[in-house]
Amino acid sequence: MSSLKMYNFAPVVRGLSLPKGFSAVRFSCEDDIKDWVDICSQGLIDPATAYERFQCELINIDGPNPYRDTYFIENSDGERVATYTVVPDMWSTGMGYIHMVAVKEKCRGMKLGSFIADDSLRKLIDIGKEKIFLLTGDTRLPALATYIKAGFLPVNYIDDAGKDMVQRWQNVVNNLGLQSLMLLDDEGNEMYELHSTL
Repeated sequence: MSSLKMYNFAPVVRGLSLPKGFSAVRFSCEDDIKDWVDICSQGLIDPATAYERFQCELINIDGPNPYRDTYFIENSDGERVATYTVVPDMWSTGMGYIHMVAVKEKCRGMKLGSFIADDSLRKLIDIGKEKIFLLTGDTRLPALATYIKAGFLPVNYIDDAGKDMVQRWQNVVNNLGLQSLMLLDDEGNEMYELHSTL
């Protein structure tokens, strides 16, 4: 199934901080791949193909460079518990991109995702990006809620199977208990407002 797309064309940094005892560090060496695999294997990617996915998502693709773009959040014991990649120009679109966001299960619900969204926007704004996007999945409801709170809006586009995203976004609105949410077209223009049907 194709990914859901979200745009933030008016990014605002909220100035969120990490909870006490956590810090952000940059990917710095080949040994860090193991930490990335460990984190992302907890629900984002298939553990059996995790090392191949690292190559596909961060090396053999137009845009990211893990040594420049990938970060970890570590706890006070030095354990890396989350990762995110902030790409200055993904697929030569000229747009900033938030990529491969994952938090270990034991640290979910601690507002790390909110910090990641905010820090990613700050990093992209700091290098002059005013148009930022991300891709995610329908079942990642906590992540979708976090992105919406950070100012991202859903995008309707036609996928390779010729289907649009309207019903999938309507389901997200209903599943998150939202009253309404503006739907954008693929150019970032407002299409119409989705309203809860529950």
